[in-house]
Amino acid sequence: MPQSPDSPSGLVTIKDAAARCGVHPNTIRNLILRGELRAVRIGARIVRINATDLDTLFTPYQGGEYSTWNRA
Repeated sequence: MPQSPDSPSGLVTIKDAAARCGVHPNTIRNLILRGELRAVRIGARIVRINATDLDTLFTPYQGGEYSTWNRA
């Protein structure tokens, strides 16, 4: 049974993560392979992602002092 984002462990499947972010599952896999998104391997083919890490990754950039290009 797949775990929901509201599960006590907070782990989601690649498919659930992709649906939550509105991207293809291969995008999530690529982020994991590049090291941009942490994942936990539970078995030979079972991979889970922490929902908090997923939310952090896809939080929009808020800007700030260096939010625009500085042209010299």
